[in-house]
Order: sequence, then C-alpha cells, then structure tokens
Amino acid sequence: MRSLTSAFVRPPSYAGAGFTLVEMAVVLVILALLSTTLIAPISGQIEARARQETTSRLNDIEQALIGFAIIHGRLPCPSTEADPASPAYGLEQSPPCNHSSPGYLPWRTLGTEPTDAWGIPRESAGSSWRGHWRYRADAGLTDSTITAISTTQSNLQIHDHAGTPITTTSASRAAAIVFSTGPNGVGDGLNASHSAGTPVFETGEATSSFDDQLHWIGHPLLVARLAQAGRL
Repeated sequence: MRSLTSAFVRPPSYAGAGFTLVEMAVVLVILALLSTTLIAPISGQIEARARQETTSRLNDIEQALIGFAIIHGRLPCPSTEADPASPAYGLEQSPPCNHSSPGYLPWRTLGTEPTDAWGIPRESAGSSWRGHWRYRADAGLTDSTITAISTTQSNLQIHDHAGTPITTTSASRAAAIVFSTGPNGVGDGLNASHSAGTPVFETGEATSSFDDQLHWIGHPLLVARLAQAGRL
C-alpha cells in the first residue's frame, strides 16, 4: 500500500525557469526609463552636429560669394527657377535681380552645397524648398560693377531677437544675407516673411521658437576683400 506522503506530491518549482509577469513588468519599466534618458542626449548631439555642419557650409558660401565678386566684380543674383529639370535650376538670374519674391542661393553658379544639414533634394517644381538656402543680396552690388565708391541700395537690415538692429543704415550695412531655415524647415521670426522694399532679417541663438541660422557679409568687408584682390 502507498504511504500517505506519496499521495500528495508537491508540484515542481519553476523558480529558476524564467521571469514572472511582475518581474517582466519591472524590467520593461526600467528599460523605458533608460531609453527616455538616453534619447534626449542623443537627439541633442545629432542636432548640435547638424548645426555645426550648417555653420561650416555657411562659411564656405561666404568664401564662394566673395570669390564670385572678385572674379565678376559683383555679387550674384538669387536663383528663382523652381523646376529641377530646368537648365537654369540652381543658377543665378541675369542682372538686374528680381527681389519681388523670395530668392534662393545660386548654388550651381557658386559650386556650393544646395542645402543645409536638414535639406531634402527637390524632385519637381512643386517640391518643398525645405533646407534650401535663402539668399538676398543688395541691388547696388549685384546689378553693376562694384567700385571703391559703390554704395548699398537695398538697406538690408539684421535684428536680434529683441528687435535691436545689428546692422545700421550707414557703414555696416549688409551686402548679402544667406540663412538656413533650421530643423523645422521654415523661416522663423522676421525671416518668416518676404519684403521686396524693406528687407529686415533676424539672427540669434536657437530658441524654442527660432532655429534659423543666418550669415551675412558686411559691405565694408566685401569692399576690403575686393581691394586686397586688386579688383578696386
């Protein structure tokens, strides 16, 4: 006859067989917390690298614009051709420049990158201009040969976030302005709208509502570089 103890067999223990549902839940919570704390620094590093790359491209553009002025005696007009299939796409307009609508950097004329670090190649005339450089140059320095007594005509002005002018209506006027629309792909602040007659642009540190990166060439600097090159 079987003993009484043999009639009651303990179920096997699964303590070492794996995680319980509670333990799995705890692990998932920990992983979620870790991913949240890691994603923010990584995304910040990616944006910082993109901003550095955009700054580097803007510096290259400045050198290309000055080089163009040394060769041709003037600054290039903006590019306004919207169709990537057109032979004129990425090339400057023929002077006199048309500033009635937003202009883009004539990157093919200058031999520079067409976009900032967030740029998207355009495939048709209706494609977004996301990441393509906005460009404005002074009409007095694009439509005729620059001389030692050339003056600015368009009165390109640059303000900081508080609205304080950085340029003036005298010696420090901007000869040309190029800006990136940043990660959000649209102009922010004063850069959001286009003015043919009273162009005012904004620059400053990135904020929650402003991520553009603007670079400008002052009229005195341009004249000095042309003089150093023997063009004046």
